[in-house]
Amino acid sequence: MSMQTHSPSQEGTCSGPQRQTVRSNAYGNNDDGIECDRTRYHSYVRDDIKDDTLLEAQLYLLAFATGIQDAASFPDFHCFASNQTGNTVLLAVGVFGISGGTFSTVTIGVSLALFVAAVVIAGQAGNVFGVRKRWWLLISSLIQTAMVFAAAALQYQYGVSQDGALAQVTIALLAFASGAQVAMVRSLKVTDITTAMATAAYIDLFIDPSVLDIHNGKRNRRLLFLLSLIAGSFAGAGAYKSRNSAFALLVSAIGKLIVTLTLLCNRAENVGRNTSS
Repeated sequence: MSMQTHSPSQEGTCSGPQRQTVRSNAYGNNDDGIECDRTRYHSYVRDDIKDDTLLEAQLYLLAFATGIQDAASFPDFHCFASNQTGNTVLLAVGVFGISGGTFSTVTIGVSLALFVAAVVIAGQAGNVFGVRKRWWLLISSLIQTAMVFAAAALQYQYGVSQDGALAQVTIALLAFASGAQVAMVRSLKVTDITTAMATAAYIDLFIDPSVLDIHNGKRNRRLLFLLSLIAGSFAGAGAYKSRNSAFALLVSAIGKLIVTLTLLCNRAENVGRNTSS
């Protein structure tokens, strides 16, 4: 009579998007448990995040933070960190010397140049790494947030200067952070929530032939985006008047930090499916 023998090791599997065999020894210890956890972690950070309600809420918060930032930076530097349409016009006015000395043409140029540079760098980097990859969004958002914190710290430490090196460094930090944010958001293809540019949203909202329909997701996203940007602008102006621009920038940075941290909570597009890589 033959007898079946059992191997001292037993097999199990890692749960999660990537499945991997786990072997337990005779004492019940999972020798490959750490490797399994590492596999799940690497799969998690490489996930493409899902376009859902949480992502939309994060973009609305970014729009709110952008409104604060521009409302705080314009009174100090007479230029915008994110609204480059206005800066483009102001640059031409300054170059032809018809500004009446109300703003620094160099500061305007720095803002526009750093914004464009950030769009190029962050946009093309996202194309290489994957525009929806969780790890890329975390890194990009963390860099943006750190720059806004740095701008606030400069103003807390040294005060506000409307021109000169301090002003140019501060606006450079804010403009680069704004450019990287816009590039990140636009690459997500959530076209109704740009987080910065309001003109197209106003137009698209009011020319929508279905604007009065009860169920109209595009209208709702555009409207909520505009309300977020407007609320942030009023909040930033209020913070500037009641405290100072450094405090307003700090609030904006905290908003961006919240978005950065919550990117850890976004669902993956491949939830419920197993992947082989």
